Amino acid sequence: MHEHSFIQAIIQDIENKDAVSGIVIEVGELAGIEPDHLAEHMKKETGWNVQTNQKNALVSCDCGYKGPPKTRERLHDMVIFECPKCQEIPQILEGKDIKILSVTYD
Repeated sequence: MHEHSFIQAIIQDIENKDAVSGIVIEVGELAGIEPDHLAEHMKKETGWNVQTNQKNALVSCDCGYKGPPKTRERLHDMVIFECPKCQEIPQILEGKDIKILSVTYD
C-alpha cells in the first residue's frame, strides 16, 4: 500500500490537521500514483474533501527533444518512460512531484 506513504507525507506538511475540511493536491504524471487513487485513499484515511489535479510531465533529452515523455509502462508505484525521439531516458523537468496547492479549514 504505497499510497499510505504518500498520504502520510502530505499530512505531515499540514498545520492544524484537526481543523482541515479539504485539500487540493497536484499530482505529477510521473509521480508513481494515479491522482484519483490518491484522492480516494486520502479521503478514506482523513475524512477530508480531497481534490487532485494531474500535472503533465515535461522532459528534456540529450538528443535535443523537449516535450512530453513516451510512457512505456505504468506500474502500481512507478512509471517507466523514455524520450519519444531516441528512446533514451530523458531528464524530468516537470511532472514528478506531488504538491499541496491549497488547504481549507473549518
